[in-house]
Amino acid sequence: RVRFPRASSFGRVAGIRASDLSTLARIMSAASSVRGAPVARVPATRSRLRSSSASRVARRRFAAPVAAASSDDADVVIIGSGVGGLTAAALLAHYGKKVIVLESHYATGGAAHGFQRKTDAGEFRFDTGPSFFAGLTTINALNPLAALLELLGEPLETVKYDPLGTFHVEKGKPGLRRHADLSLLVDEVRRFSPEGAEQLRAAVPRIREMYGALSGLPTPALRADWKVALMVVSRYMKSMSKLGPYAPVLPNPTVGLLDFLKIEDPWMRRLADLECYLLSGVDASGTVAAEFAAVFGASDDLKQSEFPKGGAEAITDALARAVSKNGGEIRLKTHVEQVIVEDGAAVGVRLKGGETVRAPVVVSNASVWDTYGKLLPPGAVSQKEKEDAMGTPYSESFMHLHLGIDASGLDLSSVGGHHVVVRDETKPIDVPGNVCMISIASVWEPDMAPEGHHCIHAYTMEPFEGWERGEGYEARKKERAEKLYEALERVIPDVRERVVLEMIGSPLTHQHWMRRHKGTYGAAIRAPDMFPGPATGIKGLYRVGDSCAPGVGLPAAASSGVIAANTLVGISEHFKLMDDVDAIAKKAGRFVER
Repeated sequence: RVRFPRASSFGRVAGIRASDLSTLARIMSAASSVRGAPVARVPATRSRLRSSSASRVARRRFAAPVAAASSDDADVVIIGSGVGGLTAAALLAHYGKKVIVLESHYATGGAAHGFQRKTDAGEFRFDTGPSFFAGLTTINALNPLAALLELLGEPLETVKYDPLGTFHVEKGKPGLRRHADLSLLVDEVRRFSPEGAEQLRAAVPRIREMYGALSGLPTPALRADWKVALMVVSRYMKSMSKLGPYAPVLPNPTVGLLDFLKIEDPWMRRLADLECYLLSGVDASGTVAAEFAAVFGASDDLKQSEFPKGGAEAITDALARAVSKNGGEIRLKTHVEQVIVEDGAAVGVRLKGGETVRAPVVVSNASVWDTYGKLLPPGAVSQKEKEDAMGTPYSESFMHLHLGIDASGLDLSSVGGHHVVVRDETKPIDVPGNVCMISIASVWEPDMAPEGHHCIHAYTMEPFEGWERGEGYEARKKERAEKLYEALERVIPDVRERVVLEMIGSPLTHQHWMRRHKGTYGAAIRAPDMFPGPATGIKGLYRVGDSCAPGVGLPAAASSGVIAANTLVGISEHFKLMDDVDAIAKKAGRFVER
């Protein structure tokens, strides 16, 4: 069994100095640790490694089953088509593996899928989950999708903008414009805390230095077996050695990094809590410092945020096309009842109707709780492994408010489309309902709303416990959505009078459509504890998704898919992939010398 529990022990695995490999904080931020059974290698097939100039297929929605493979047997069967599952599937198909993706829903995407509603005013289109995006088209260390989609011949079209949003952190004051460029952010912070601004200004050079070192080990270079040491030693040792000064802080909670950077101002510490909460669902005392440093640094490096043309589903559509054109198959409305385990190894899955799909490798994009609690047959893993998995801490669920509004006389061009509202600055950040996120996607993608209208998605954390359908359910939804309307009124004071379409989602709604344990946002594993990585105690069974890697957003889910796919191929294929990724980075002028 291979296990990388701490940066220091990883150094011992590779047989090199732990100080040189303390950048495991970067590996932690994506792959975390490996635990469980020995790696099951995917059977060798003809490689389809291609250059970034691979031919593109017509862009189309995957709203109906796609039949490309001629048999139910595959090299890999993937349960679920969220960002993690589709990323793994697309990369494995690119590697030349025969992949079948099985999705219960009528569309791909998981939390990143979209939906439409028709009204007398016209059709509104909504995103269900992710709303803040960066690094989708520019090669960077934080988000592997820019490099991967270019490699797959499916680059995205995006709208670039700055600031990424407005943080309404104090009542009665204009919101903080959250600029990507840290130098501009310093000026914004000065309006709220001159001392905090000076401390941030002094910390900027070190943040940039940390990010520069973190950038030396790109996510596509990672894998979750001992061979990651071969990759690191052969290509990235010089880059990783630059992280030596930060070794004590990066694998640990962000509060230690703030101390290290001498950010002591209470206002700045609270802003850091808010940033961490948005990243991982926990505050700075529980968010791993490497994740915080990578996001802050990447934001500064990229200087702008992005919104995909067509909304979040454009991302998963691109990944789905990549699966299909490389010979993979995506089956929609296909519910997996159970993983088939024989002699301690996963050998396929059993569908709801009794049909089986057999493969020597099964990858679950279901959450850790749903994988262990619903998909595995009794006795498939040890009682301890199951208890550990089911005991993984989880974040609360959500209240959602999807609105179509009349935009007559409303100019949001200067206000922007993203807002974070702290309803009561005297209360802790993680009190359910205190922090509300608002995304007005039609600011960047007008086609998502009828002419003269906007589409809005507002959401906030809400405990799952106590929710049940029946008498009083609709009334309770309206009552609990009131906080979202209050937050929206900080941005659009007369929003209630403008509503032409209202849809309220509860934790039960989130659980039903996302098929997630208690409708959870994701794993809430607090640093310095580490995320479990893709391997399980069953040979041939792997996991991807946001309960495998720190952070509950798109980069974490995509990274988990990349790492799982790399783990399932030989190191020579992986090296070839990195040659292609490096060529893409060099062409874009984004290659990090090492």
